[in-house]
Amino acid sequence: MSRGRRVGRILLPLLLLAVGAGGAVLLILARPAVEARAGGERIWAVRVVTVEPQRRQPEIRRFGRIVAGRRVPLGMRVGGRVIWVAPELIEGGRVRAGEPLLRLDPFDYEIALREARAAVAEARARLGELEAELAAARDLESLVAEQVAVARREVDRQERLRGRNIATEKALDAARLELALRRVSLRENRRRQRTLEQRIAQQEAVVRRLEAAAERARRDLAATELVAPFDAIVGEVDIGPGRQLGPKERIATLYELAGLEIAFTLTDRQFARLWPAGLPGREVTALWRNSAGSFVLTGEISRLASDIDPASGGVELRARITADPDAAPLRPGAFLEVVIPDLVYENVVALPRSALYEGERVYVVENGRLQPRQVEPVGRDGERVLVRGALAAGDRVVVSRLVEIGPGLRVRIVS
Repeated sequence: MSRGRRVGRILLPLLLLAVGAGGAVLLILARPAVEARAGGERIWAVRVVTVEPQRRQPEIRRFGRIVAGRRVPLGMRVGGRVIWVAPELIEGGRVRAGEPLLRLDPFDYEIALREARAAVAEARARLGELEAELAAARDLESLVAEQVAVARREVDRQERLRGRNIATEKALDAARLELALRRVSLRENRRRQRTLEQRIAQQEAVVRRLEAAAERARRDLAATELVAPFDAIVGEVDIGPGRQLGPKERIATLYELAGLEIAFTLTDRQFARLWPAGLPGREVTALWRNSAGSFVLTGEISRLASDIDPASGGVELRARITADPDAAPLRPGAFLEVVIPDLVYENVVALPRSALYEGERVYVVENGRLQPRQVEPVGRDGERVLVRGALAAGDRVVVSRLVEIGPGLRVRIVS
């Protein structure tokens, strides 16, 4: 490579750098001069709501469920082989009071009843025999007593004759012996009557015991047919024809239709607020949504649940269902949305939570600037806070969240 070409390769980059630097200097020198502006007051854009104190009754929305106020395990009082089961005795079936649900084979119970009635008849016949013997003994007593009286008179007569030496001593002794025998017969008759009375009392007790056994056998026979004790929904069924069923063995569970209730839980704070104002009797509305549609129920709070579950974080209440206008097919366990009317608040303002600063202060716009107002939160209505305080109708309360908010801040309302 020649010497000239080497020098050119070195000088060319340097020349390019020099041209670029010169162009940058010319641009800086040619820029327009910018005059400094004096600093001005910042204007903040804010959103506001115009308030109007009013009377409000918020709604408390909770989730609940349908529960059975009366849940009865179903079983037979007697055991035996199942020969018939009602078609309604299935999971989810609906039965009416007095309808037959299940029958057992009655053969053994019919035999037992006939035997018990035969024993009663036999005992009553024996009682009749004893009563007849007692009646005969009582009739005989009057005859023996008359014989005693006759023997007594004969002894008296023989004693008078003996006193006049007309009768012999032997005749007097014979009269006295006859009197003694008659007296023995009278005492024996009376003893027999007492014995018969005791035996009759014993036999009457036997008859009563056998009658009770016969009544038990009759009831056992009647118990081979099970009937529904009330209108109910059937659940937890475990029965079928041919099964050998034991006494009191559980075969299903009945949920009383008239006893279906709405169960829901209030928080401790909600309960403490509503209880002094009267919770029992307060009306509730419940919405049940399912694949068949939506059903609205109304109810009335009747009582607290029997116990408080600390895991639920509140107090469970029960409301009896007072109206089912859409004839919803109610079932225990149905999930509900429950609405309860809260307390009535007079002369309050409903504000978004964003309007409150430090929990008890709001800002209103007056002549383009912010002025603080002290308020007292008294309740909630959904996502809004109900407050009372130094607010008048028409006041425009700021609902925007400003980091540098304070009294006198200049603002511009954007909505």
